[in-house]
Amino acid sequence: MNSTDLDILYTNIGRGHPFYLDGIIEVLSTREQASCVSSQRDVFDISTGLSLAAWRLARWLYRRGSSPGVVGSAYRWIRSGNDYNRPGTMLNLMAGQIRRKYADDTAPLIVAHPILVACLRGRANLIYQHGELVTPSEAVVHGAEKILVPTDDAARPFIRAGYSPDDLIVSGLFIEPALVNLATDAYDARLKRLASNQPLTGAFFSSGAEPKHHVEQIVTAVGSVIRCGGRAIVFAQHGGRLVRAVRGHLAEASVHLSEISPGDSCPPRPDSAVLVCYSNRREIDVLTAMSFEQFDYLVSPSHERTNWAIGLGLPMFVIGPPIGPFAPLNRDLLIRTQIACELDSTHRACDLGDIVAAFRSSGELAAMAARGWGQYRIDGFGNAVDFLLNN
Repeated sequence: MNSTDLDILYTNIGRGHPFYLDGIIEVLSTREQASCVSSQRDVFDISTGLSLAAWRLARWLYRRGSSPGVVGSAYRWIRSGNDYNRPGTMLNLMAGQIRRKYADDTAPLIVAHPILVACLRGRANLIYQHGELVTPSEAVVHGAEKILVPTDDAARPFIRAGYSPDDLIVSGLFIEPALVNLATDAYDARLKRLASNQPLTGAFFSSGAEPKHHVEQIVTAVGSVIRCGGRAIVFAQHGGRLVRAVRGHLAEASVHLSEISPGDSCPPRPDSAVLVCYSNRREIDVLTAMSFEQFDYLVSPSHERTNWAIGLGLPMFVIGPPIGPFAPLNRDLLIRTQIACELDSTHRACDLGDIVAAFRSSGELAAMAARGWGQYRIDGFGNAVDFLLNN
């Protein structure tokens, strides 16, 4: 690549797909190669009129589509019928200005959402970063020249759909570069704590939309952990549903709650409950890295942080219900490989403190960590950047 050769196009809806592009930019910056990015835009910058309205509707549905009722049902129905290889009126509307913007540009363009592959199908030098461990049919879209994937398993559906193996670049797991740097020390310290008698610390995350059911499970699980003498670090958006729920629940239980925001330092040994508040993706990444070495297990829906369980040796308790096409497949992968336990009718969120204690005593918690360590390369972002710089 020349010094200003790479264009990056975001959807900027939710965290998952945009997060994968963030990692590319972060590695380029740490290598002092940020000048390789000639443009960094999102669909809301480019689109106008009805196209912009369509993207705003998609964002609105994402934020509210996890809720029960008519809106949630409509969102799930729309997602279940997605076939980006057969674009309809809505997709063509969303693609309007995007196609015109990039039609005559042949610089490498990297996108991380299948809908943008559909919008730009056939455009020269279109690179699709498929960051997820699993590949549902919705993600297999024709029209990219190269596809970055984390594993051979993630590549196979693309090959079955007609892509050449030469089109697939297997990079390794796409995990935040800062966490990759901490991975070995954090894993060793985690195993020592699991074998000790000191209280364990759970890290609790929702998805960006903070669905009501997920928030309820997280708050219930946090309460259980604290009642059993454990610690909880909860990551939540400023002004969001999870912040309000955690504050309210712990106040009712008379539990002291420490709060941390960007610029604060995380205590070396947290209080029984710590609420970490953030406003954007950059802030949550910084705050996560700051406290990651304290994480003994993860409580989260099975979205992009599934990578942590499978790559960083972090035992995971999966909250549900799974939303969207990726979460159910991620959950099944975690359960099948015995790296995670699903919080369901058998292992209830209200019993998480007791479950953690039992898994620790039996050695299962340490075994879950071991199953998720050393099975895959975890430097996917670095390897992806190597490809982008050298091809």
